[in-house]
Amino acid sequence: MYNKSNDLNFRDKIEALKLSVEPKYLLESLGFKIENENSKELRCRCIIHGGDNKTAFRFNIEKRTWSCYSHHCHEIYGYDMISLVMGVLKINFKEAVEYLQSISSNEVDLYEYKHTQEKNKFISENNKEIIINENSLLCYKGLRSTHFNKNGFSNEILNHFEVGGGYTDKNGIIRDVIPIRNDKGELVAYSFRDIRDFNVDNKYINTSNFDKNKVLYNFFNVIKNNINKPIILVEGYKSVWKLYEYGIYNVVAVMGSVLTEGQSNLLCKYALNRVIIAFDNDLPGVVGTLYSYKLLNKKINVTPIFLSSTNLKIGDSPAEFNKDEAYKYLEY
Repeated sequence: MYNKSNDLNFRDKIEALKLSVEPKYLLESLGFKIENENSKELRCRCIIHGGDNKTAFRFNIEKRTWSCYSHHCHEIYGYDMISLVMGVLKINFKEAVEYLQSISSNEVDLYEYKHTQEKNKFISENNKEIIINENSLLCYKGLRSTHFNKNGFSNEILNHFEVGGGYTDKNGIIRDVIPIRNDKGELVAYSFRDIRDFNVDNKYINTSNFDKNKVLYNFFNVIKNNINKPIILVEGYKSVWKLYEYGIYNVVAVMGSVLTEGQSNLLCKYALNRVIIAFDNDLPGVVGTLYSYKLLNKKINVTPIFLSSTNLKIGDSPAEFNKDEAYKYLEY
């Protein structure tokens, strides 16, 4: 079916074909019985040599390669999917390619394969050295996971705030990417969010040398839109996003529970009306509210809101408000 001499993209098409075949389905179609599986690999007996060790055969899902640890069958036939089919069915290369085509779950064309390769190359290179510029942000945007969608945020909101993904930290943890711009709109940092769906330490990590003393998250958008309303001060990104979804656009985040001197100066420079503090409903939030009020009170009109007096649970933030509560408690 493929003619190497006539097809200059033969190798790329073969690689694209491998990506189009679902590994578990391939193994089961060949007669393997999966004994152990996780997101990285599949383990079973090696039926090529008739082995009885239930985990001696390993299929690497990411690399689409296989190994036989008890009889080393991969050294005889090769490591890739085509070699596996050849070894199990005792057929030639052309027949093995046709077999993979017959069980392909969907047709992956050359463009999609190239696009996947480019994304993987970007992730690999950018995880060695974090580059903060508009080009890297553009690449990150195409790699966003569904983590924040599962937390109730629409793609429209996430696109507005330029949220991306595809960053892997030094511990191998995949993180989504939140760009941070200063009051002039310049991209100055990234915040990386652990996308695992359970409570973890260090949910957010920032790019090194980021000085939050000179930045308030979303402040550029508030200034740009020249909103003649009180500026609402919250702790985190999700509170900004949720209130924006409700049509409340004059919200900035301190990215923590402590307002710094530099951030207070920014507020006093641009806040034409007053500042409303709405930190999280926990002890750091209460302490941060009192400290921020003290810092701002002599400079500008400021109103603290303690969320313990609302319907929110301990630990909740304004991101947990429904629309009616947001308008009620934030005096909007």
